[in-house]
Amino acid sequence: MSDDARLVAVATAAAAVLVADMIKAGWSSTRELAAQIFRHGGEAEERRQLDRLDADQEQTGAIDPAVLRDRWQRRLITLVEDFPAAAADLSELASRGPAGEPGAVTQTATGNTGPTVQIGGDNVGQVDTGSGQ
Repeated sequence: MSDDARLVAVATAAAAVLVADMIKAGWSSTRELAAQIFRHGGEAEERRQLDRLDADQEQTGAIDPAVLRDRWQRRLITLVEDFPAAAADLSELASRGPAGEPGAVTQTATGNTGPTVQIGGDNVGQVDTGSGQ
């Protein structure tokens, strides 16, 4: 994967986490990590982006989450392009998903001796019951 494609993928994941956490009451740790990313651009850039972030957070009910994710993806990409040292912090934010996204489900079944049934959207894979059939 090219560096540009990787940056877009990481920024997309980070923006999704950022926007998903905006609607939660206790999103302060995500906001602080975002501040850490913005800090790479200097104190004025950090303040400017946090003001934008806070304004968007206050309007989460009125703005389509997809619009917010796109907006923050573009901002995060631009910041990392201008300040490559921010990439590690961006990756840390991105790693908080997809579990941070509303509706995300992770299911695991191990060590079972009989059939395993997992129900949820987009099931992929196969079940090995060990029966040799």
